[in-house]
Amino acid sequence: MVKSTDKIQRWCGAFRAAVLGISGMVFSFLAYQLAINGQVRYVEGESFDLLWQSEQASNGVLFGLSVPLLVGMLLSVYWIIRLLKLFSNGQFFHHSCYICYQGFIWTKIALVLYSSGLTFSLDYWYHTLYHSNQVVLKIPFGELMTLGLFAVVAYLLKAAKEIEDENKEFI
Repeated sequence: MVKSTDKIQRWCGAFRAAVLGISGMVFSFLAYQLAINGQVRYVEGESFDLLWQSEQASNGVLFGLSVPLLVGMLLSVYWIIRLLKLFSNGQFFHHSCYICYQGFIWTKIALVLYSSGLTFSLDYWYHTLYHSNQVVLKIPFGELMTLGLFAVVAYLLKAAKEIEDENKEFI
């Protein structure tokens, strides 16, 4: 058991380093695209790109609207790295792990909802400027259901750990 726990801890440490490295490269690319090419690459949607290139829309306002997506991505990476650090220290069922699970899940839910709202708002903005016929509210129901399921599983893991702790105290 000790050997497998040590192996899992080492893998979590290696995976944490990989997540840090890959995240660093991705965020460096995004910063390069913004600083050098003047492009925001972390917002999906044709309306954003068209408004960004338009002279009738303020790039400062568009960038401000996109900042919560960037913050959400950074926060998601933070929760993953924090969780992997706990795992690499052997704290697999610690209360802090549950906080990381919940933080990650709620961050992802907020990102999905904000992204949907942003896409709808940008489509509407583009529609008012150019009289386009396409204003769509996209709600990724499958992704929200998956995240909701993850939240339930995280809660069940926490409840199982509490029951196990109570049983240990009883014995």
